Amino acid sequence: MVRAAGRRVMRPEPEEEVSGIATGLLAAMALVGLSPERALAGLHRGLKEIPKREGLSPGDIAYPWGKIENWPPGYAERWAIGYADGLARGTAKSLPAVLEVRRLPVFDDLRDRVAICADLARLDDWLDRVGTAECARGGAVRRGPGDCAGAAPEQG
Repeated sequence: MVRAAGRRVMRPEPEEEVSGIATGLLAAMALVGLSPERALAGLHRGLKEIPKREGLSPGDIAYPWGKIENWPPGYAERWAIGYADGLARGTAKSLPAVLEVRRLPVFDDLRDRVAICADLARLDDWLDRVGTAECARGGAVRRGPGDCAGAAPEQG
Protein backbone atom coordinates (compact mmCIF):
# COMPACT_ATOMS: atom_id res chain seq x y z
CA MET A 1 0.00 0.00 0.00
CA VAL A 2 1.01 3.59 -0.57
CA ARG A 3 0.46 6.51 1.82
CA ALA A 4 -1.17 9.62 0.37
CA ALA A 5 -2.01 12.70 2.44
CA GLY A 6 -1.84 10.68 5.66
CA ARG A 7 -4.14 7.91 4.46
CA ARG A 8 -3.33 4.53 3.04
CA VAL A 9 -4.43 3.71 -0.48
CA MET A 10 -3.88 0.72 -2.70
CA ARG A 11 -1.09 0.37 -5.25
CA PRO A 12 -1.39 2.66 -8.26
CA GLU A 13 -2.24 -0.07 -10.79
CA PRO A 14 -5.54 -1.29 -9.25
CA GLU A 15 -6.49 2.27 -8.27
CA GLU A 16 -5.94 3.40 -11.86
CA GLU A 17 -8.08 0.49 -13.04
CA VAL A 18 -10.92 1.53 -10.74
CA SER A 19 -10.62 5.08 -12.08
CA GLY A 20 -10.59 3.74 -15.63
CA ILE A 21 -13.73 1.70 -15.08
CA ALA A 22 -15.54 4.70 -13.58
CA THR A 23 -14.33 7.07 -16.31
CA GLY A 24 -15.41 4.67 -19.06
CA LEU A 25 -18.86 4.35 -17.56
CA LEU A 26 -19.21 8.12 -17.19
CA ALA A 27 -18.25 8.51 -20.84
CA ALA A 28 -20.86 5.91 -21.82
CA MET A 29 -23.47 7.82 -19.83
CA ALA A 30 -22.57 11.06 -21.61
CA LEU A 31 -22.04 9.74 -25.14
CA VAL A 32 -24.57 6.96 -25.58
CA GLY A 33 -27.08 7.68 -22.85
CA LEU A 34 -26.23 4.79 -20.52
CA SER A 35 -28.54 5.08 -17.52
CA PRO A 36 -27.00 5.82 -14.12
CA GLU A 37 -28.41 2.54 -12.79
CA ARG A 38 -26.71 0.51 -15.54
CA ALA A 39 -23.49 2.50 -15.07
CA LEU A 40 -23.50 1.77 -11.33
CA ALA A 41 -24.17 -1.92 -12.01
CA GLY A 42 -21.22 -1.94 -14.44
CA LEU A 43 -19.00 -0.27 -11.86
CA HIS A 44 -19.92 -2.89 -9.25
CA ARG A 45 -19.22 -5.71 -11.74
CA GLY A 46 -15.80 -4.22 -12.47
CA LEU A 47 -15.01 -3.70 -8.80
CA LYS A 48 -15.99 -7.29 -7.97
CA GLU A 49 -13.47 -8.64 -10.49
CA ILE A 50 -10.46 -6.84 -8.99
CA PRO A 51 -10.28 -8.76 -5.67
CA LYS A 52 -10.36 -12.11 -7.52
CA ARG A 53 -6.90 -11.55 -8.97
CA GLU A 54 -3.76 -13.29 -7.70
CA GLY A 55 -1.05 -11.30 -5.99
CA LEU A 56 -3.12 -8.45 -4.62
CA SER A 57 -2.42 -7.17 -1.13
CA PRO A 58 -5.21 -7.08 1.46
CA GLY A 59 -5.30 -3.29 0.96
CA ASP A 60 -5.80 -3.74 -2.78
CA ILE A 61 -8.69 -6.09 -2.03
CA ALA A 62 -10.23 -3.90 0.68
CA TYR A 63 -10.49 -0.77 -1.48
CA PRO A 64 -12.95 -2.14 -4.07
CA TRP A 65 -14.89 -4.13 -1.44
CA GLY A 66 -15.24 -0.96 0.60
CA LYS A 67 -16.64 0.82 -2.44
CA ILE A 68 -19.01 -2.06 -3.27
CA GLU A 69 -20.29 -2.50 0.28
CA ASN A 70 -20.23 1.23 1.15
CA TRP A 71 -18.02 0.70 4.21
CA PRO A 72 -17.61 3.66 6.59
CA PRO A 73 -14.38 5.70 6.43
CA GLY A 74 -11.40 3.84 7.89
CA TYR A 75 -13.09 0.44 7.90
CA ALA A 76 -11.34 -0.82 4.76
CA GLU A 77 -7.91 -0.23 6.31
CA ARG A 78 -8.90 -2.07 9.52
CA TRP A 79 -10.39 -4.88 7.42
CA ALA A 80 -7.17 -5.16 5.39
CA ILE A 81 -5.06 -5.42 8.56
CA GLY A 82 -7.34 -8.12 9.98
CA TYR A 83 -7.43 -9.96 6.65
CA ALA A 84 -3.62 -9.95 6.39
CA ASP A 85 -3.32 -11.16 9.98
CA GLY A 86 -5.78 -13.98 9.31
CA LEU A 87 -3.94 -15.03 6.15
CA ALA A 88 -0.62 -15.10 8.02
CA ARG A 89 -2.07 -17.12 10.91
CA GLY A 90 -3.73 -19.62 8.57
CA THR A 91 -0.59 -20.05 6.49
CA ALA A 92 1.51 -20.46 9.64
CA LYS A 93 -0.82 -23.23 10.84
CA SER A 94 -0.69 -25.01 7.49
CA LEU A 95 3.12 -25.29 7.33
CA PRO A 96 3.57 -27.86 10.12
CA ALA A 97 0.35 -29.59 9.06
CA VAL A 98 1.71 -30.21 5.54
CA LEU A 99 4.96 -31.57 6.96
CA GLU A 100 3.04 -33.84 9.34
CA VAL A 101 0.85 -35.19 6.53
CA ARG A 102 4.04 -35.93 4.60
CA ARG A 103 5.26 -37.79 7.71
CA LEU A 104 8.24 -35.49 8.16
CA PRO A 105 9.26 -34.56 11.70
CA VAL A 106 8.34 -31.04 12.74
CA PHE A 107 10.80 -29.77 15.32
CA ASP A 108 9.94 -27.17 17.95
CA ASP A 109 12.39 -24.64 16.52
CA LEU A 110 10.48 -24.67 13.22
CA ARG A 111 7.11 -24.40 14.98
CA ASP A 112 8.39 -21.45 17.00
CA ARG A 113 9.86 -19.65 13.99
CA VAL A 114 6.69 -20.11 11.94
CA ALA A 115 4.40 -19.12 14.83
CA ILE A 116 6.09 -15.72 15.28
CA CYS A 117 6.44 -14.90 11.57
CA ALA A 118 4.04 -12.22 10.34
CA ASP A 119 5.63 -11.83 6.88
CA LEU A 120 3.04 -13.30 4.52
CA ALA A 121 5.46 -13.41 1.57
CA ARG A 122 7.96 -15.44 3.61
CA LEU A 123 5.23 -17.76 4.91
CA ASP A 124 3.96 -18.29 1.35
CA ASP A 125 7.50 -19.12 0.21
CA TRP A 126 7.90 -21.63 3.04
CA LEU A 127 4.51 -23.16 2.20
CA ASP A 128 5.59 -23.60 -1.43
CA ARG A 129 8.79 -25.32 -0.26
CA VAL A 130 7.25 -27.79 2.21
CA GLY A 131 5.74 -29.78 -0.65
CA THR A 132 9.18 -30.94 -1.78
CA ALA A 133 11.04 -30.79 1.54
CA GLU A 134 13.17 -33.70 2.73
CA CYS A 135 13.16 -32.37 6.30
CA ALA A 136 12.54 -29.27 8.39
CA ARG A 137 15.35 -28.51 10.85
CA GLY A 138 16.91 -25.49 12.42
CA GLY A 139 13.90 -23.36 11.62
CA ALA A 140 14.19 -23.99 7.87
CA VAL A 141 12.66 -26.24 5.25
CA ARG A 142 15.38 -28.21 3.48
CA ARG A 143 15.04 -29.82 0.07
CA GLY A 144 17.99 -32.14 -0.43
CA PRO A 145 18.73 -35.21 1.70
CA GLY A 146 22.29 -33.97 2.27
CA ASP A 147 20.91 -30.72 3.68
CA CYS A 148 19.18 -32.48 6.55
CA ALA A 149 22.07 -33.90 8.53
CA GLY A 150 23.44 -31.19 10.79
CA ALA A 151 23.43 -28.37 8.24
CA ALA A 152 23.26 -24.76 9.36
CA PRO A 153 19.78 -23.21 9.33
CA GLU A 154 18.67 -21.87 5.97
CA GLN A 155 17.89 -18.17 5.99
CA GLY A 156 14.85 -17.27 3.92
